[in-house]
Amino acid sequence: MLNNLKLPSRNNMFYSEEDFFLENEIVEGYIEEDLNQSVVVYEVDRKKSNINAIYKEASKGNIRYKAPREIPCIYEIKDAEIKSFDNKSSNAVYAQDGNLVFYVLTKTLEKYMVDIKRGDYIGVKIDSNRMKYYTVVNDGKVNTANSHLIGAYKPAWRTVECTLVSDISEFNG
Repeated sequence: MLNNLKLPSRNNMFYSEEDFFLENEIVEGYIEEDLNQSVVVYEVDRKKSNINAIYKEASKGNIRYKAPREIPCIYEIKDAEIKSFDNKSSNAVYAQDGNLVFYVLTKTLEKYMVDIKRGDYIGVKIDSNRMKYYTVVNDGKVNTANSHLIGAYKPAWRTVECTLVSDISEFNG
């Protein structure tokens, strides 16, 4: 008798746009109201920047930015790495801050009218007097992995990876 009984599985249950919207709202409320983490996005204005026609790059003085926007997200600064100027003898050792990884809802990006792209700069407030700056190396636009889906329905957020800006002459807010 139990062999003829079909139990519903997650794959054949109906999951609507309303369900997706509700779960997205819950996550958005958690990030914005409970976590209170945010980053400042300095989007490079690719239309106003003076870009070299051959190499499609701009020199430091020729980069223009859109107005900075602070967006709520979940971020993690990775552990510092020990580096050496001389790899053979391991002399002149120094520590370099780790990379930044943050998770942001696509809904949040739409709400704040931000489109994070590779090469943009990100500011993270470390304490009341200091900010650290990072440059985006992976904008997370390809986010179709299962870990980015809500309810196995559609992607809901992006994972953005950034590396530390170690030279203040490159970018200093």
